[in-house]
Amino acid sequence: MNDKKIKVNEKWQPILGESVPLIEPFHYVKLSKIISAPRLSAHEKDGGVPLVLPYIRQKVKMWGADILTAENIRTLIEEEIDNDDDDEEEYDNDDNHDDEEYDYVDFQQQKNQLSRFDCIASLLISAECTVIRDIFKTLSQFPIAFPFVTPELNETAKFRVMFPLFTGPVIKWETKPGTIIENYLFNSPFRMIVAIRIGTNTPGKSTILNLLMSSNSMFSSSGEPGAEYGAPHMTNGSIEFTWLIQETCGTVLWKDVFEKFYRDKEKNEIVLLANLHGDALNYPDQIKLLKQFPSSFLVFLMPGHDKKRRETLENLLETKKIVYCSVDSGNKKNSIETKYLTKDQTLKKVRMMIKETLNFDVSTFNVNNLKLGESLRLIEGIELPESQNLIEFIKKKTCHHIKIKVMQLQRKQSSDGYEFYQTNRELQDLMELYINTLRLPLDKRRRALAHIEKEISMLSSIESSEARNRAMLKRDELRKSGLADRDQENEKKIKSEIANIWAEIDNMSLGLEHFFRELGQIYKIISVKDQKVEIMKLPEFYAELLISGHTIELLDGDSGTIPEALFSGICKHVHKSYPNLRIFVVSILGLQSSGKSTLLNALFACRFAVSVGCCTRGLFMRLLFLEKDLSNQLNVDAFVLIDTEGLGAPEKMNEPESEKKDRILATFAMGISNLTILNLLGESMRDLTEILQIAIVTMARLEKADMAPDILMVQHISERNKANLSELEEKFREALREALRIADEQDTVMGISSIKCLQILDERIKKGQLLKQFRPFKNGATAHAPPSGQYHEDVVDLYNSILEDCKNSQGKIEFVKWSSLIQDYWRAVSHEDFAVRFKNINEIYEFINLGKRITKVKETIDDAFFQHEKQITKKFPSELREWSHDPKKNSDLKNKCSELITKGLKDVPSCNKNCEECNKTEKERESLEKYLKENKKDEKREIEIKKTIKDYIKQNYDSTFIKLTRILEASFIRKGLSSEFLEIINSSMKDIINKMQGVPLSETGRKQIVEEIWMDLRKYISSKDKVRPVAEQIDEEVNDEFSTVEYLINRYKKEALPDLYNCKAYKSHKYIVGKECCLDEKDANMLVKKLDNLADIILKKRNSQHFYPGIMRDLKREIDSVLVDTVSKWWGKKNLILEFKWNVHLYALLIFKVKMKYYQEKWDRENNPLSILDQKKGEYTKIIDTRLQHGFSLVSEGHIIGDYLLKVIHKKAMKAGNSERIKKVKDIVWMTNNETVRLNYLKMLAEQVQNGDKKDAINHFLRPKISIENWFKHEVNSIGSNDAAIEYDKTYKSEFDHVVQKIRNCQSLEEIKKYVNNYMTEVADVDYEVNLVNLEKYNTLKMQHEHLRDHIEKRLKEIHNSSSNSRSESFLNPSDDESIMKMLGCTDTCYWCGALCWGSLGHDKHTDETKKHHTSHQPGGLNNFGYKNSNELVAIPCQKMTDEWSVWYYGKEEPTKWGVAKVRDFSEWKFEPHHQDQFNDLMCWFFEKLNHDLAKKRNRVPASYDELRKYGCINLDYYRIISTLMC
Repeated sequence: MNDKKIKVNEKWQPILGESVPLIEPFHYVKLSKIISAPRLSAHEKDGGVPLVLPYIRQKVKMWGADILTAENIRTLIEEEIDNDDDDEEEYDNDDNHDDEEYDYVDFQQQKNQLSRFDCIASLLISAECTVIRDIFKTLSQFPIAFPFVTPELNETAKFRVMFPLFTGPVIKWETKPGTIIENYLFNSPFRMIVAIRIGTNTPGKSTILNLLMSSNSMFSSSGEPGAEYGAPHMTNGSIEFTWLIQETCGTVLWKDVFEKFYRDKEKNEIVLLANLHGDALNYPDQIKLLKQFPSSFLVFLMPGHDKKRRETLENLLETKKIVYCSVDSGNKKNSIETKYLTKDQTLKKVRMMIKETLNFDVSTFNVNNLKLGESLRLIEGIELPESQNLIEFIKKKTCHHIKIKVMQLQRKQSSDGYEFYQTNRELQDLMELYINTLRLPLDKRRRALAHIEKEISMLSSIESSEARNRAMLKRDELRKSGLADRDQENEKKIKSEIANIWAEIDNMSLGLEHFFRELGQIYKIISVKDQKVEIMKLPEFYAELLISGHTIELLDGDSGTIPEALFSGICKHVHKSYPNLRIFVVSILGLQSSGKSTLLNALFACRFAVSVGCCTRGLFMRLLFLEKDLSNQLNVDAFVLIDTEGLGAPEKMNEPESEKKDRILATFAMGISNLTILNLLGESMRDLTEILQIAIVTMARLEKADMAPDILMVQHISERNKANLSELEEKFREALREALRIADEQDTVMGISSIKCLQILDERIKKGQLLKQFRPFKNGATAHAPPSGQYHEDVVDLYNSILEDCKNSQGKIEFVKWSSLIQDYWRAVSHEDFAVRFKNINEIYEFINLGKRITKVKETIDDAFFQHEKQITKKFPSELREWSHDPKKNSDLKNKCSELITKGLKDVPSCNKNCEECNKTEKERESLEKYLKENKKDEKREIEIKKTIKDYIKQNYDSTFIKLTRILEASFIRKGLSSEFLEIINSSMKDIINKMQGVPLSETGRKQIVEEIWMDLRKYISSKDKVRPVAEQIDEEVNDEFSTVEYLINRYKKEALPDLYNCKAYKSHKYIVGKECCLDEKDANMLVKKLDNLADIILKKRNSQHFYPGIMRDLKREIDSVLVDTVSKWWGKKNLILEFKWNVHLYALLIFKVKMKYYQEKWDRENNPLSILDQKKGEYTKIIDTRLQHGFSLVSEGHIIGDYLLKVIHKKAMKAGNSERIKKVKDIVWMTNNETVRLNYLKMLAEQVQNGDKKDAINHFLRPKISIENWFKHEVNSIGSNDAAIEYDKTYKSEFDHVVQKIRNCQSLEEIKKYVNNYMTEVADVDYEVNLVNLEKYNTLKMQHEHLRDHIEKRLKEIHNSSSNSRSESFLNPSDDESIMKMLGCTDTCYWCGALCWGSLGHDKHTDETKKHHTSHQPGGLNNFGYKNSNELVAIPCQKMTDEWSVWYYGKEEPTKWGVAKVRDFSEWKFEPHHQDQFNDLMCWFFEKLNHDLAKKRNRVPASYDELRKYGCINLDYYRIISTLMC
């Protein structure tokens, strides 16, 4: 921004210097330190006013406008101690200057370098027009006089008419109790009393008038404080004015004249008093100006005036009403004697003269018809042709029409916006007119927008006035109905009517924000379609406005949207102008009409909308830059201010969606701010506190919360009371503490994603710096009472606190990052539907409690169904013993078993009084229903909960029924082809064989038919198996269980496994502060192991091998248990980082899902009918193929039996081969026991290290458990494969010969059946039995058993001698054998030294002393154990540490004595010396060799020579150690 200067005419240079800076909006709103009151020397001659203007300007901005009273201006001059007696003489001389009472002193005599009038005139005329409007809007709240006409700074004898910039502020007065009249200055009706004089006198006109006013120095006069220093420079020819209401009038003037005047009028016409300084006849242009107003003249005739001068005046005034007041002229009519001014009788005469001046007919006034004399110039106003054209367009159409009929894009937010815009000519015309104003140069653009804002605000107000009156009447009606007998229906009706009226008012309320919204939509659709140049310039236009201090809408409060395209463009241009702009964001929250916008305006000279009712809708933002010195001190370049919509609108009380919107807005405003000011009116803070509690919880739930908001509460009270302050602040602190507590303690239930955003708030609560009390805003109870001096003092105090908070803030952010953050954050907040549904923390606790009760009911339902499932499955085996090859019997058997399922699940979980689990469920359901009734839940909620339970029961029933049906089907399939399958196969076979008519099929033809029959069979099974994939069921339960944690669900869907070794896990100090640390590798290993085992633990507890309803709820409980019992025990709950908790949950969920899919697939292979059928595909297709070749003959039966016999032979041979391989492994010398295994392993590592290869040894000590297990598996799996193959061949030949001979020995079909069926039972997984039913039709054949026997033998030899008989199946790896893995023993490692346990595998499950891990402990440095301060690895083994050693572990901040730690936290290990002490030297040798390598790997300092020597780790003989161990 370029700084402009106003050249000062030499006449004014004594007080202003050669030039003064032009104060533009950018400068006016710029933030600076609080300026101390300057103290000027009484005899300082040059440039006094510029020295105090910055101070005055800041005071006025912050509503300390009483600085502009003569009394306070006087305090800016240092008083000098002077013992001369010239003071009185000087005063007398100064009392006679040419301005009013100073008549007898010529122009060149001494002037006052710092007068009230010169200060206020300079303040205004040195500012740009929009700034003048802002200043005057503030000053209009105070009972002071303003320069209506003031001298031009850069010319002599020229004056500037100021009043065009004074139009619009609302002036109020009360005509009777409760009736407030509002007048829009110079826009509403007014009449003006003009006070002028002819001649001179002391005391003069201004002194006389001041005696009637509320202040004796209202107008500049010789009697005002500071007048002893001389006359003001700028009063001659100037006009001061004020309005005559209770606050400006003296008490008697108000009572005698104006109180009755306003009461009788009962209109919004106001009376103004204009006071021309100097002899009126010297300023004819001023007289001609004033007579054009609806005015009358009160003329003071001073001693010595003559008739000619009086006639000259009357000629100037023409027909204007004139009331004369003769001063010190004897006992004439309408005369007063100034020596009696202290007497009320004298002043009463003046009051009556003023009353008389009111009696004239008011003429219409049009500023556009104003004619100015040569010496007068109208100040540059805000009106411009471009803005006026738009205003005329709106006037013609009405605000209601423009908002509802024309501006439809902002309400539609639809995809067809482009077409709507192209076809809506009215909208195009409106936007073209508005864009024309935006195209203007920046200085004119600001003026035009100020003009539009002022005019449409007034138009909206006028248009909606009738509706507002109706709303007030309805409110009175509602109030009265509440005082009488309550009629709820009538109250509801009135409330509805009030709401409708306010909607009607809203439809007539038009503001600049509506144009911004519509342009945002147009920019979005046009920029995509055709990118018109003028549209594409919109972001640049608005960016320039934002930089200059203009307010723009951040969030549309009606549609709840951010104009992303336009807003992004604006921010892009801001970033382009200020690439590294550092900002501090301040927002304000408060209930409606609590004075939020007023407070922001007072703090930062904003122009946020203010009124008695709701003004701000949505969120508005403003960018305010800092003075350089303040910027350097605070380390930011600008503040972003955010004004929010008033919360808790009375007309929307008890509307859930409105209350929810409040909570969303509060969350958003706080979440994007560094500091939020909470504005509280009075002592009632419940509603705002409840909103804040939910906002705190919601912010903690949102993943995108990158800012940490601070809070300051401002309470507006009638009086300060320290006792009340303490009590109120404590209540508020406890309410916020409760919100933080629930975010912390119920983090997993509430789905908290991060509490980083609450860090500063937590600190603020702890320090007790939350509350600032503001004394009353108004100085009195009258309608237009000014802001109080105390309010200004409180504003200054709050301003300093905000600067201090900014200075101490660690959360400052660059504008470009913040502008991107807020859009993402709004998307997150606006889609948040969990936390914001609650009205307060109590409702959240109630939700949690209710959730626990519902969960308890679900758990008992799970248990009931599981119990009944077990009872039914127990009955299956006994029933299935009746299975036979008779299709009719099998069908009946299947129906019987199905009936078991149906009856067994009937009425669960309310089956009968004898079922313990069902009884538990009924008790929990009754308890839940009782709770709902006692807590007076609404009926709809009760119905929803009951439906939830009912649906869950159905879900369990369906799942259990399907599971049991599958088990039953699988059992029948395992028994062989069921009657249903046989029917399908045989039916297909008969049709095909009949069609063949004895002609054999080709091999290709057979394959095709076999596949068709197989697919028919598979299709039949599939149609009966309605089970959903387990992954889908897991995902559904995860969504249900973690429905409140969108953050976790989103990451779960991506299936990216978190790295628990490298993510931040805990804080090294106390909660909130401290360094974030990762887990130690040892700790991470322990945690990962626990999480990896959760699936096995859960299934074992449930005695299940498959998915079941509620399994994810059980998993969630186990995860929480790990966090509480293990992780929190290690590092303390308060130190654990919340993000790490969710990483633990995510890791466990993803690992569990993988494992569960594996377990489910394994269970399905054994119990899923389709899986079992697929496993038997080879068998079934071979049977089908055989029958296609040979029909239903002895040949086909022989082939089928032969194939199954060979299958059993192969299985027996494989078993023999596997057993031989295991035997060979066990025969190895070093496989004697786990000690010899370890010795062989360590010997191998030692040889490598001795030969210079350290890689495997280093890897071992980094991960000993994994390393030894991998080595062991590799070693045993490389042994015995050839021996197994030899044993296989040997067994196969032996079995084959045996079977052939046995078949030859069979002398009947029954013997063949008996032998074959018995042989099938000698191995597992071959479910075949000879079915004699298939052979019944051959009973007529003689020696049919011989035919069958020959076909079986032929098939056996045919396959045996073919190449297809070669073994394709691999032998089992020895490491898959439990007996082999037991030889390795327990592979758990010592937490401290990393030594491997020497116990047997599974010994830790024992119940006696043998369950403890025991080992020969090794130097701790091998496992990254080191000294805390030096970071040096230790050489001491665990058993040598004394009980007094201090040890740090599990992230604990304080040390623990070793004697305590090993008993309390490591009781599962023994730390005594081990009997196998020969290992000690070997491990010390390893440490000596690997000390430096391991230290480098772990960022440690190697153990020192002294450390190694002290614990026997130097000069060790490798060969002696190895030879000793091998003995």
